[in-house]
Amino acid sequence: MRLLEKGGMAALTTNAVAATAGVSIGTLYQFFPNKEAILDTLADHEMAQMRQRVMLAMKDAGTTSTQARIAAVVEAVAASYGERHGAHRIVMEHSLDRRSNRMGPLIAALLTHLRQYRAVGPIRRALSPQDAFVLTHSFIGVLHAMIADDQTIVSKAEIAEALSRMTCTFLGQ
Repeated sequence: MRLLEKGGMAALTTNAVAATAGVSIGTLYQFFPNKEAILDTLADHEMAQMRQRVMLAMKDAGTTSTQARIAAVVEAVAASYGERHGAHRIVMEHSLDRRSNRMGPLIAALLTHLRQYRAVGPIRRALSPQDAFVLTHSFIGVLHAMIADDQTIVSKAEIAEALSRMTCTFLGQ
């Protein structure tokens, strides 16, 4: 991640990774056959952490409004950037590559969560499969754009507010 933050994709070479890790290039190749494998491992790790943060936000019993829940989800995604915004953006874009299914586990977790009755939280009723699908994929599309668009002039708070309006209207709240 330090190499990516410092110099972008051009800095991520197997030689640089080996030198930074303090191992020989041969040792590195025992674990990673190329820089793509290194990036895949970083992407898998980042997506797993993001999925965990998003699902914690979705299941937080202390969140009492739809708006607060959506703001927490947006913040959980934004937290995926960490301290190294450039490196995290590169890794997250790699994660969201159309050839990869790294979003699959997060989408499955969200669909399962939305299709179940919940005893606590602002949205308790189970959504129909089609409503859960539309809501999940609408969110994922916006969050994907939020990650990919580093030139956005829209703040996280504005994104959360717009997603809240969309969700409340969709759910008839």
